[in-house]
Amino acid sequence: MVATVVFALSTHSAATNESSAVALQPDNFPGAAFASADLNSNKLYRIDSARSDIVIRVYRAGLMQRLGHDHIVASRHLQGYVLLKDEAATADACRATFFVPLAALIVDDPALREQANLTTKPSPASIAGTKRNMLLSLDAEVFPFVHLTSTNCSPGLNSGPVTTFLTLHGVTREQTLQASLIKIDGDTLQLEGDFSLHQSDFGITPFSVMNGLLKVQDKLDLSYHLVAKRVYEAE
Repeated sequence: MVATVVFALSTHSAATNESSAVALQPDNFPGAAFASADLNSNKLYRIDSARSDIVIRVYRAGLMQRLGHDHIVASRHLQGYVLLKDEAATADACRATFFVPLAALIVDDPALREQANLTTKPSPASIAGTKRNMLLSLDAEVFPFVHLTSTNCSPGLNSGPVTTFLTLHGVTREQTLQASLIKIDGDTLQLEGDFSLHQSDFGITPFSVMNGLLKVQDKLDLSYHLVAKRVYEAE
């Protein structure tokens, strides 16, 4: 009997208020290629959110930047899948889809700031304000997710560049990621890498105050570490 994986999660679930709904995931996630995957002849890996993270370095700018802080924004709520087909020679032998809920982003975790060699210590009130301003700049209530897909992630399995499509703030753009394969065995796949993006490419105006005397740089630097566990049975 051929085993296929079936994703039963709907795009929305009922909220406590019956007149509204809370989005659990982006529309059309994870996609037909993953939802109908033959688990006997292909390997499907699901992201282990507890062991995966994305770290974003946000830089201050402006003539009065000395009054501000660089920031570290992180996600430990990454969700997604990697599908490896047995037909390794095909163009879609490796496919991937991931998303991050923006509301769950972590701002200026002390341990991450220390790892990034940031010596200033924003106050709890400053951190709360930074997250509030960040979500406003991202229009997170309208666009609650960052969604990334790749129809050919095979180069990443050989530590090569991977072409992806990144959707942020309602805009989808091609984005090249540098990936390094750390480990792959029967049950676990680990990848890490980094890339940069410009907020303005996605229609986002970087946050600023005092007529731009203190502002956030357009460029963001991102690094990621992904751990995924193999799925053997239909979900």
